[in-house]
Amino acid sequence: MGYGMNLMESTATILVANQSKALEAIKTLAGKETISGYGGSPHFSWVTTKEFLKARHIEDALRAWRWDGYFDDDGNLLIVYFLGEKYGDDNILFEAIAPFVEDGGYIQMQGEDGCVWRWLFKDGKLEEQTGRIVFD
Repeated sequence: MGYGMNLMESTATILVANQSKALEAIKTLAGKETISGYGGSPHFSWVTTKEFLKARHIEDALRAWRWDGYFDDDGNLLIVYFLGEKYGDDNILFEAIAPFVEDGGYIQMQGEDGCVWRWLFKDGKLEEQTGRIVFD
C-alpha cells in the first residue's frame, strides 16, 4: 500500500563543497527511525538504515533513500530522479540535507491523486509548498 508519487521537476543542487557534509547529515538520521509497521521495528519508510550508513559518497546515500541525480562538469550534484514509487519519509531526508542544498532549489512532485507539491530549500531549511497546475 502507500501513496504513489512521481517527480515532476527538480532544481535541488548540492555543491561539491557541501557533499561530504550532506552525507554526514544523512548518516546522523540512523537511530531516529520511526516505530511502525514491520512488527513494530524501527525503520524509515522504504529505506534500509544500513544501506545509507555504509554509503561512502552522497550519491550512494541518496540512492538508499530512493533518490538519484547527476553531476555537472564542476562536480555539483543535481537531484533529478526519484527511484521509488510511494511517498515515504522523504521529508526527513530533505530536512537533514537542507542546509547543504543551494538556496531556492526545489523538488516538485505529483501524487497519485493529482495533488502537486514541492519541497523548497530556503535559507538552509526545508519548506513544503502545495500547488496546482493551471492551463490558460
